[in-house]
Amino acid sequence: MSSTSSTVAVVGAGPGLGRAIAHRFGTAGHPVALISRNADKLQGLADALAAEGITARAYPADVTDGGNLTGALEKAAAELGRIGVLSYSPAPTFPSEAGQVPDLKALGFTAAAETTPESVRPLFDMLVGGALTAAAAVLPGMREAGDGALLFTTGTTAVTPVPGMSNSGIALAGLRSWAQGLHRDLAGEGVYVGHLSVGVPIIPGSGEGDPAALADRWYRLFRDRDVFEATVGF
Repeated sequence: MSSTSSTVAVVGAGPGLGRAIAHRFGTAGHPVALISRNADKLQGLADALAAEGITARAYPADVTDGGNLTGALEKAAAELGRIGVLSYSPAPTFPSEAGQVPDLKALGFTAAAETTPESVRPLFDMLVGGALTAAAAVLPGMREAGDGALLFTTGTTAVTPVPGMSNSGIALAGLRSWAQGLHRDLAGEGVYVGHLSVGVPIIPGSGEGDPAALADRWYRLFRDRDVFEATVGF
């Protein structure tokens, strides 16, 4: 298991799952580097975690800007210590109220017959390109230490097609395939690669979709390291 002194970088940190993952790993002793685009919201999240006794700092970055993301991760490592855990889960914002059905088309998702290279590219850049960039920034240090974890959170379309979300499926299925290959490649080096596919709305108090429950599920996968993948809700 990664040393609890190593930093956890939460890429895609927001008020839901990102905050919950930061809190779960932070309370276990990991310093937390929070990374997302909105600097003000990110600082507010860092302040809230710090008020709970967690070492947390904000590092604003756009995951689709390779230099920006790499710089944020390097700065975090310099200030907080080696990044031993990377949690990668940037995602579109869905309605936060139970029972609300998101307008998939308004969120930029497409049906299979309407999917074009242009509709796939932004999701690919965010979900796959950013993951590749982040992993490239932290993996050398993990391999040198013989210790680390790369944790990728996706949705249903990584595993099975969902009507109206084909462009997302192309990106997430690709991410899952690459992560599984990486899991196999690094199996003997002390670096764990895991994938959690969440097929339910992430809403506080919603049972298995509760952010804290998902964060705890992630922590157990990270701790036990006995499987590559778990699914929630399907």
